[in-house]
Amino acid sequence: MHLTNEQLNEYLDNASTERAFIETHLDSCDECAARLSAFQALFTDLDSLPEVTLSRDIAALFRPRPSLAPQLPPWLTLTASLQAAAALVALIIAIPFFSVMLPQVEAPSFTTWFFEIQSLWTSWLDTLSTFQLPTYQFTNLPTYPVELSTLFIALAVVSIFWIFGNGLLLRNRHS
Repeated sequence: MHLTNEQLNEYLDNASTERAFIETHLDSCDECAARLSAFQALFTDLDSLPEVTLSRDIAALFRPRPSLAPQLPPWLTLTASLQAAAALVALIIAIPFFSVMLPQVEAPSFTTWFFEIQSLWTSWLDTLSTFQLPTYQFTNLPTYPVELSTLFIALAVVSIFWIFGNGLLLRNRHS
């Protein structure tokens, strides 16, 4: 078994934790000792080379330029705006069709919903106050169906905010 290049480099840098093992191995292995001598000669040659300075600063090529704001092409801005407008128009046109097709479901009032949640909360706190795990399942919890038109209105409002936000992001900023 021979020493790896990493072990020899660490030995030369005095960073090896296996220094005694490496010295023992170098005493018995001529091939590894020759590689160590080659590494020492290479590092001596590298240290003797003069410092070279670059003719120009290439770091400037990789620094961000604060004067240039990222700009999207006008066709991309127009395409995104038209797609958003078409989606919004399609949504607004589709709302009456879907609201007629689906049966109307009455949703409980907010106070009824709040009272049921409050009752469940107090019963849960009572159960916790006895330091026992609940022994019953919540099998008959009421469901709260929401009208589809309400969902469509919410989706329309979110779409408007989306269009407005994209408009702010995509506008050209000249500073």
